[in-house]
Amino acid sequence: MAETLSPFAPLTLRRWPRRRDETLRAWDAADLYLWRSGQQEQRGPATLVVNDQCGALWLSALASGPAWSAGDSWLAWCAAEANARDNGVELPEGGWLWPWRQPPASVDQVLMRVPKENALLEAQLAWLATSLPAGTPIWLAGMDKHLPPQLVPLMQRYLGNGQAGLGWKKARRFQAVAPGGALARAPEPARVAVSERGWRLQAGPGVFGSQHLDIGARFMLEHLPTGVAGDVADLGCGNGVLGLALAADNPAARVTFCDESALAVESARANAEALFGPSHRHRFHLGNGLDGRQERFDLILLNPPFHRGHAVDEQVARTLFRHARRHLAAGGELRVVANRHLRYQRPLAKLFEQVEVIASNSKFLIYRCR
Repeated sequence: MAETLSPFAPLTLRRWPRRRDETLRAWDAADLYLWRSGQQEQRGPATLVVNDQCGALWLSALASGPAWSAGDSWLAWCAAEANARDNGVELPEGGWLWPWRQPPASVDQVLMRVPKENALLEAQLAWLATSLPAGTPIWLAGMDKHLPPQLVPLMQRYLGNGQAGLGWKKARRFQAVAPGGALARAPEPARVAVSERGWRLQAGPGVFGSQHLDIGARFMLEHLPTGVAGDVADLGCGNGVLGLALAADNPAARVTFCDESALAVESARANAEALFGPSHRHRFHLGNGLDGRQERFDLILLNPPFHRGHAVDEQVARTLFRHARRHLAAGGELRVVANRHLRYQRPLAKLFEQVEVIASNSKFLIYRCR
């Protein structure tokens, strides 16, 4: 689906990875509301965009002056690059800021999409408070149904001010100014208890399962294979719990932890170093699934997401199934844990010669695919 963002910045925008018959837009009413706020009330030409999903805000801001985009998502970065090429927009060198890079001192205003996870919201508000000159205006927006009820109190805690604005097309905007220094400490990385192992794993803000061990992952932990040697991929690793458990039980295995979230990859790296020491043999990959990897894997572990941001998107899992098929070694195996209602048997059977359910409970199935 190709869309035109707004009269203020006529861009053709698509989601990434590109798919036929895409049903999800590359922008929503909150993006439009946020962009209009920035246009009508901007203090100067230089804009910092935070949590832009497909480049709509960043590319639009570049039409008015210098602009930078800060985010955690490899897919969001790739979407912005692809849409920039489609629209003939030249992205500035160093224009994408991975967490928690210092933004340029010349930023005049911030346009921020409210993230899905409260922990990431708090960490980003603390980052803005310490990174921006005092008085820098910050506009935030999100769709009403996704906004946390404590948003204004959190803005006041970390920025010292903040207020809600009017609603528009089921979106709402908020406004604050940077205090020019820290008012509250950024939250520490969460510690997730894995009672089966006696572990407490680190999970950065916004990393999947940062509040508690996901029940699907917990079920998968009960059914990890032993006697594994060679290369293993923990695909969509989050904080790395599945790959770490596999590595602990199979010292001859080398695990590659893969995720599209930079904070997830760094969480998995920190946990691997804590459990196995800094000289461990495991590897880490920030990217779209297994794109860019050359090796083939003897085993791939997958607890696939079925959301992208707030949107339900089962195609994410199906894309990862195809990645696994391309990157399995001869005789290799994919193990997938999934909610029973998702019915992945058929799409998996189209890709693999042998698909069997090796474990189940009232909520989950574990598939073994060869």
